[in-house]
Order: sequence, then C-alpha cells, then structure tokens
Amino acid sequence: MVGTVRKGYAMVYSQQIMDDILGMLSQLSKDWEYSGDITPDTLLFEDLGFESLDIVVLGTSIQEKYHKMMPFSEFLSDLGQREVKDLSVGELVEFVGEQLDDAPVGGKA
Repeated sequence: MVGTVRKGYAMVYSQQIMDDILGMLSQLSKDWEYSGDITPDTLLFEDLGFESLDIVVLGTSIQEKYHKMMPFSEFLSDLGQREVKDLSVGELVEFVGEQLDDAPVGGKA
C-alpha cells in the first residue's frame, strides 16, 4: 500500500494522488496498445510506451488537477543522469506528493 507524504505545511495522501494519476493514465491509455495493469512499478516509457509528448500532456493534466505549477522539466532532466532512463508511476506519485506538500494547494487533492 502506498503511504502518506508528510512534511511541513500539509499532509497529502499518496493513495489519493495514485488514484488521480491512474485515472489520468487510464484516459491517456486509450491511445496506447498497453493492456496490462498499471501499478506503482509500471514504467512510463518502457511499459506504457510513453513518448515525450505523452509526459508533457500528463504533466499538464497533473498541474491542472492540483492547480499548482510543478518543476517537471527539472524532474525529468534528472532521468538523463540515471542508468535506467525511465520513470515509474510510483516515482511520479512521490514527486507530485512532494510538490503538493511544499506549498498550499489551490485545488482539491
């Protein structure tokens, strides 16, 4: 089970973030050939076949959902420094939770 992200100003339940992101991925998946279950370990590029445009659309959807700009470009540029240049759903959920916990959120989480 996904835990909670706790820090400073707010507590954001990562299970809710996971549910939100899975819903967004479900909407995006209509254009994919992937038919397996999407879990925290699912890789966006290797498993889901993400292209750069897909991650931009997902990032925009996340920011609109939470009414908060997030440093996705910096987050994604770190992928280039890693041995495995991919991102799991769980890592994305953790990033979003950290961003939401850093400042008050204008929307509902």
